[in-house]
Amino acid sequence: MTENTALLAYLVPKLTNRVEDAATDALAFILNESPACLGALNRLLRDGGFDLEPIERVETQVTAEDGSRPDMNGYDRTGGKPLFVEVKFWAALGQKQASDYFNQIDKESPGTLLFIAPKIRHETLWKEIERQMNDAGKELEPVEPFEGGRRAQIVGSDKRLILVGWDRLLCLMADAVPDDSPIASDIRQLQGLARQQDDEAFQPIHTEELAPSLPRRIRSINQLIDDVIGSRREELEITTKGLIATPQREGYGRYFKFTDVEGEFFLGVDFRLWATRRDTPLWLRLWIDVGKLRNEFLVTQQNKVGTYEVPIYLKTGKEYQAVLDDVVSQIGKIKDEVNGSGQSVPPSTRPE
Repeated sequence: MTENTALLAYLVPKLTNRVEDAATDALAFILNESPACLGALNRLLRDGGFDLEPIERVETQVTAEDGSRPDMNGYDRTGGKPLFVEVKFWAALGQKQASDYFNQIDKESPGTLLFIAPKIRHETLWKEIERQMNDAGKELEPVEPFEGGRRAQIVGSDKRLILVGWDRLLCLMADAVPDDSPIASDIRQLQGLARQQDDEAFQPIHTEELAPSLPRRIRSINQLIDDVIGSRREELEITTKGLIATPQREGYGRYFKFTDVEGEFFLGVDFRLWATRRDTPLWLRLWIDVGKLRNEFLVTQQNKVGTYEVPIYLKTGKEYQAVLDDVVSQIGKIKDEVNGSGQSVPPSTRPE
């Protein structure tokens, strides 16, 4: 767990694979505990002059007459159900899920089917929602878009479909409560879980991502690592005695030691850090204990026993030799910073 990880984001994926259910329950708890947050939701639902009866409470996992269980139902002051909510991170939309849930909304009054999903998924998810509704004979008429989402009116009815991003909905709720309130803290925890899912979960594949340019680039970076450790070892005064090239879950890399510096080092590709921390795939991991290193470099400290992760930036628009020379120079500067003050850390502290 990094210093920027919310507790909910850390614990929920470890305790259950039903992360969407946990997020739904957390959202329902906040809405039912905070009239201000419920008001923020109602403003979103009623935006654009939509005459929806205000939602006064919500419930999760209520089984309908047909046996289905929408993630959340919203109830008005009369006990009616004008709101059905489907919560998504990256799970697929069930077959006919949109049309089936829509058909359960109270027919006598205005109603809304609300989808909550990561913003990056909106384009593909909205297309699937449209397809399911069209297959059920429900024609959608687009309504003026809003920041962070989409909406449409069902032609010939007083019903709406809304798709909103987690970030947008939670920001609206956060803006409705004092920053130092317990509810604000709860919202931040849920925001952390949503961000964690955005960062780590599977995202829709785009055609350009399947082109050979990405694997070719990764292979060239692997070669760069080998050349730093191999052809430039004398310049950097490093040794790999007893150490081997090591493929890891987050990418390929090489362990090594400096001949005149205490501690062990690892130069490798780290997809996790590349995706969440800095704009570079190449990282130097150091098993040392040098507190001042954090102040000299942009470092992510992984744990309390002295493991540091330092981004190694790659020159753009340059030939291979210039990129290699610059990587060697960066590693040399890090070596100079820790030389003489590094304290080794037992190998048992290495992350797998």
